[in-house]
Amino acid sequence: MDGVSTNKQRETETQEAAGSETANLSVAHLIEQLKQRTAELEEANRELRRVSHYRSLFLARMSHELRTPLTSILGFSEILLEQEQLTDTQRRFCQKIQDSGFQLQASLNQLVDLSRLEAGETELFLQEFFLRETLRESCAAVARFAQKQQVKVEFDLAAEVSTVVSDQGKLRQILYNFVAWAVSRSDPGQSVRLYADLLGSVLQIQIDDQGKPIKDLLRVFDPYDASVAREADVNQLGMIIGRHLLDVMKGTVQFETHDSGGLSMLIRIPAGPAKG
Repeated sequence: MDGVSTNKQRETETQEAAGSETANLSVAHLIEQLKQRTAELEEANRELRRVSHYRSLFLARMSHELRTPLTSILGFSEILLEQEQLTDTQRRFCQKIQDSGFQLQASLNQLVDLSRLEAGETELFLQEFFLRETLRESCAAVARFAQKQQVKVEFDLAAEVSTVVSDQGKLRQILYNFVAWAVSRSDPGQSVRLYADLLGSVLQIQIDDQGKPIKDLLRVFDPYDASVAREADVNQLGMIIGRHLLDVMKGTVQFETHDSGGLSMLIRIPAGPAKG
């Protein structure tokens, strides 16, 4: 009986050893597969970075090639519109050329900006500047579009705020994109208002419009939603770019809809007063 027990014990140990060896082989196989998949993913990521780099170079070159003739088109259309002897039909055609040129220019700028953001080619350049002047320039930049939409754009600044330290260029672009979007969703005769204040080390800017309430505010910044992507225009793309710029500046934006109509956007960006 002892011999039988010993044989059974040996058989059990042999089976366990075989099972352990099989398990070790399976684990080793899984590890090898994981290494292979990791290597494939790393290669795919390198290829994506190369494609992104080449795309950025292409867009930069395309931007340069298109801006030169586009500037000429806009310049000559402005000269033609200043002529008094134009007929109503000629003036209308020249205005159409100019409006289309400005739309193409805005789309081109947004496309290049988005490409730079995707490529990570964005750095902060902090400097001291007059906040009121920046607000004025941002509103002036959207004035032509607002005039076409018959929407009034106004701004105001807390009395005690003068200069701040932040990235003026990115702030100006954020304000332009957000105000242009507010204008685009406004009806003729309505208004868009900005109010800025400096609360400690946070620059707070509120943009109010009188457009229709938005049921799903998450769609504003979602470029991957198919229904939104089909209807997206240059102003919606500008909102997406503005949100990316806010992320670069460590800023935030909050929305508040009003039952009576209209939307409030509250932008908060780290900033500071000028050092005395």
